[in-house]
Amino acid sequence: MSIPLNSCIILGGTGAVGKSLVKDALSSNAFTRVLTLGRRPVPTENDTTFTNLSRLDQKTIDFENLATTFPDEGANLPQVVFCTLGTTRAAAGSAEAFKKIDQQYVLDSARLIHEKAPKDPVTGLSKVHFLYCSSGGANANSYFLYMKTKGETEKALAEIGFERVSIFQPSYLKVVEPRGSGNRKAEWVLDRFIPVMEFFSEKSTTISVASVAQAMRLVGTSESVDVQGVSPKSVGVNPKSRTKVAYFSNPNIHDIVNKYNASSKL
Repeated sequence: MSIPLNSCIILGGTGAVGKSLVKDALSSNAFTRVLTLGRRPVPTENDTTFTNLSRLDQKTIDFENLATTFPDEGANLPQVVFCTLGTTRAAAGSAEAFKKIDQQYVLDSARLIHEKAPKDPVTGLSKVHFLYCSSGGANANSYFLYMKTKGETEKALAEIGFERVSIFQPSYLKVVEPRGSGNRKAEWVLDRFIPVMEFFSEKSTTISVASVAQAMRLVGTSESVDVQGVSPKSVGVNPKSRTKVAYFSNPNIHDIVNKYNASSKL
């Protein structure tokens, strides 16, 4: 079941998933206000794929000085927060810079939102549904920096104290626009290898950034963790924070979007 909403926050709106999410949130009419928070605004000039721009409110923040640059929304702080902040080690330049952008900025933003959000008088939880785009294979115990960082971030988000946290774990992301930076040789190999994998199991190996964005919006506007009749990979209550946490796998994302689009054509 969908719920009526007034506004949402999108952190990381200039990335591949984030930009698709901004477009989807605006075109879907799910929100009357879409507030983007980032180091720079999402470029919309001369881009006809953006619609309903009157609903878009963009504010620039400094992740190194969040307390002084975060907008004072007061009681109007949106209770649906999408986070697609992320980078790669290659783009960041070092492991330390990667972890700062990919984890510290995410958690600092989440904790500040938790602090500012209204609290449930009974549970004490922040009345926020925080939706985070992580990665397939995320594991806090992994030996690999990228997967370990994502897994640690997932765990920390579940412990902050939101009413709901939804975590999306997509596999290889298919983008529409060229990637701004990264390992070109690895991308060249993947671009040729992935179609072979898709032939055998597209639902497990790839997903478009537009589909991830659409699934995040559908989950963000649903009262239930089951969306379009699709149950998350797993759902539970964090024992430390009492937050309800749901994990959506790559096949879950495919199923949510496919079922929604099929029902829309009826």
